[in-house]
Amino acid sequence: MFDDLAPRVAALGYHAVAADLRGHGDSGPLDTGFAWALLHLDIALLARHLGGSVGIVAHSFGGGQAGGVAGAFPELVRWIVNIDGVGPPPEAMRPPDDIPAAIQRSFEATDRAQLGTRRPWASIEEMAERRGRNNPRLPPELTLHLARHGARPADDGEGWVWKADPMFGVGIPSEFNEAMLHAEIASVTCPVLVLTGTEPDTWRELSDEQLAERVGWFPDARHVVVPGTGHYVHIEDPKAVIGHVQQFLAEVGP
Repeated sequence: MFDDLAPRVAALGYHAVAADLRGHGDSGPLDTGFAWALLHLDIALLARHLGGSVGIVAHSFGGGQAGGVAGAFPELVRWIVNIDGVGPPPEAMRPPDDIPAAIQRSFEATDRAQLGTRRPWASIEEMAERRGRNNPRLPPELTLHLARHGARPADDGEGWVWKADPMFGVGIPSEFNEAMLHAEIASVTCPVLVLTGTEPDTWRELSDEQLAERVGWFPDARHVVVPGTGHYVHIEDPKAVIGHVQQFLAEVGP
């Protein structure tokens, strides 16, 4: 996902490290449901390993992770570039009306994820085509690139499966709510650049008013809109993104 942007960041004079979080690709599985805080700790430990006081460029779910790490471990993060990662709309984070039923659904999903078989795909190209239908603004060459790196041979050797841990999508909705997100964002003391697009897209669901409210939760944030892009701002217009990043870092320091 960052194969284009990371070299551009490195060209600014930084040591760019792409983190393959557990449950996402070639790293280990989650072994649990929606492990929001667990991944905070993983990133914090990586930052410490790299010497601390890192800058974080993060997209979508990763943007929320970056804020959580910066709030909990302010000494480890000196700035954040958050690419359309200020969370889903409020209605998606409300506690369920029927909590016992929600728990039962989580149990059932856990059973399917841990004991069920993953759907095999006949080819990488078929997986890329499906990814393109989910995210129609991504160019075909990019969806194919993501499929090549995001797939592995099925255990029985018949076809391909996604590397992502199926447990990643398991969790009780009330585990991640707007009050918790607000508290995490409000605790971020480092400078933040929020980049968003203008076009409707998968996982780009906040209204302009909701987006402005979320950005306002950060004590020190700048918001830049990149015209003509959707949720994947850094892929759809990497030149504009790296220009805004460079300007941001010139203002706040390396």
